[in-house]
Amino acid sequence: MLRAAILGASGYGGSELIRILARHPQVELVGYSSRAYAGKPLSAAWPQIDAETPFSQVEDAVAAAQLVFMALPNGVSMELSPRLLAEGRRVIDLSADFRLPPDVYEQWYRTTHSSPEWYERSRYGLTEIFREDIRGAELVANPGCYVSAASLALAPLAVAGLDAQIDVSGMSGVSGAGRDAGGTAFAEVNENLRPYKPAGEHRHTVEMEYNLARIRAQGRRVRTHGPQRDKNLTFAPHLLPMTRGILITAFVTLSREVKPAEIRELYRDFYDGEPFVRLTADLPQTKGVFGANTTWISTRLDGRNGRLVVFAAIDNLVKGASGQAVQNMNVMYGFEETLALESGGLWP
Repeated sequence: MLRAAILGASGYGGSELIRILARHPQVELVGYSSRAYAGKPLSAAWPQIDAETPFSQVEDAVAAAQLVFMALPNGVSMELSPRLLAEGRRVIDLSADFRLPPDVYEQWYRTTHSSPEWYERSRYGLTEIFREDIRGAELVANPGCYVSAASLALAPLAVAGLDAQIDVSGMSGVSGAGRDAGGTAFAEVNENLRPYKPAGEHRHTVEMEYNLARIRAQGRRVRTHGPQRDKNLTFAPHLLPMTRGILITAFVTLSREVKPAEIRELYRDFYDGEPFVRLTADLPQTKGVFGANTTWISTRLDGRNGRLVVFAAIDNLVKGASGQAVQNMNVMYGFEETLALESGGLWP
């Protein structure tokens, strides 16, 4: 049994890790940290979990762990991870600390990166694209939620060199802002839909650009530290009055004329055999992926202007965070990749 600990187990990402890993046949959860709930049982933060197991401080939580999931705010993992790694543990980081080159991280997250040497040793954890890199990795940087949906929606086009210009509209449930986020009170979000941080302001914009540049230059399932980003992308996120789920709509100006059948074949070939990518003619819906680790993708070619519209839906707490982390863990340790992960959403 693989002994795993969850740091930040009282946040939404931590809760999903507990839910998923509790049914994993190869994992024993041996520690849960929380500054706010230390010493209190798991049920104090999560009433749905009937367990008197206590939250603890970091040192106690990781004492028996071989693998540590970092479900912590940005800026914390880069302080803790080097010590855990030096002690022989592996780390899967759900924050942004190792997703970007340190100088780029510092520019967008406005904080000094305290362990830049670990960026080159980390692996970017979008499993469908960089699976071979993740096998045996010491440190995996889990992708951002919007980035996961957008990258999987656009990767086949990037590899084929078809994406001349990309405009991405993203819509997310309020859980994407985290449990302690301000501005998500019921009265503020109920019966409301609003954009936020558009036109190059959202931090996931630069991560999308870097990730698509890696894919475009190097293809899939290869080394993840690649070229500088391509600035051919505009991103505008929106907040939806629902708890969870992301829907991406990407408008792509193509580099050459294509037929709808060519696009369908391109996506089928690229994602052939992927257990968590669903390609259908039906347009994605967030309920179709609710609680699942699946990305639901559909394409439409606008015959009037030749632009391609790509739709993708994920659960931001599963494929956009904790489910992706468990998928990466399965690959890291040679487990069956689908273990403990659901592929079908909850409906209604």
